[in-house]
Parts: sequence; C-alpha cells; structure tokens
Amino acid sequence: MRRGTLQVVMTVLSLCATSVALSGCSDPAAPRPTTPPATSAAPSPSATPTPTPTPDAATPPERPDMSQVDAATAEAVATYFLELYPYAYATGDLTEWRALSHPECIFCASVITNVEQMVAAGEHWEGGTATIESAEVVASVPEAFDVTVVTVEEPSILVDADGITAKSADGGRGTSHVIVTAHDGDWRVREIEVE
Repeated sequence: MRRGTLQVVMTVLSLCATSVALSGCSDPAAPRPTTPPATSAAPSPSATPTPTPTPDAATPPERPDMSQVDAATAEAVATYFLELYPYAYATGDLTEWRALSHPECIFCASVITNVEQMVAAGEHWEGGTATIESAEVVASVPEAFDVTVVTVEEPSILVDADGITAKSADGGRGTSHVIVTAHDGDWRVREIEVE
C-alpha cells in the first residue's frame, strides 16, 4: 500500500467500521490472485511424480491469543493469517481462513475460491512453508490496523490428481500490507495487498 494513500484507506476503513452497510468499501483494484505468489506454469507436466520439497506447510500454524484489541494482537492476527495461506493450499482446510476473512475482503474470497477449485480437481500444493521475518503496525484508527509483514516462503509444487507436478513456485521474500479490524473484539482480515 503506498504511503501516500494510507491515510485515505484508513479513513475509508474508519467510515466502514461505523457504517451499517459495508458493500461500498471493497476495493475493485485489489489484487485477485489465482495461485500462490510467484508461481510459474511448467512447460508440460513431468512424466513421473516429483519428490515433495521440504519443509512443507501441512502442519497448521498456532492460533494466537486474540482476546485484546491492540497493536501487538493486530500483528499476531496478520502473521497468523499469512501463515494460514500456504496451509490452506497444502491441505484444502479453509476453516480458520474463513473464520478470519472479512466478508468484503477480495483477496480472502479469491483464496477460498481457488482452494475449493483445487480440491475439487484433486490437486494440492506441497512445500511453501511461510516464515515471518517481521511484522509492524504502520498505521491505525480505532479497531483497524495496517500491518506490514515481511515473509519468506519456501519453494513449492502443485501436485495434480495423478501425483504429477503441474506447476512450481520458487518461493522467496515478499512484503504484504494486511488491514485487520477488531469490531467488538471480533478480529477479521479486511484486505491484503502483496508487493
């Protein structure tokens, strides 16, 4: 999120938090990922199954304490949500992702759609463990926080229903801007922008 637009975004979030109808608050220009970041299609599926890259993301991340409404909890919620990203693609388990996704979060909804399609096709991602390098609240208004998170993701592969590698992702270091809200103590991810 560009720093010049941060004040406008935070003002919009503040207005959304006090509005009865949030339908006008979605960002149509927000990224709509179709696969995990940094993916590239292989020229053709390999003839034999590829060994699983290590480490993998099939172990669920630990859920943080969300009982407080403060900057430290906002950072914990943002990092937890980003750790859920590779976990959802590795396992197809969207339980926690859905629980923390704000109804107007375009990025969150796109992940749900993509994972459901992947599971229906018998596919899953292997590898791709996300390590959080840093997290910092860079701006806030009452009950809304803009958290900048730097993540390092391990390489990963998309395995199709036949056990063949269909795509691969190199992984790498990236920065995400995560808007989290805590209306009446109910934490939700409002939006994510990946640099």
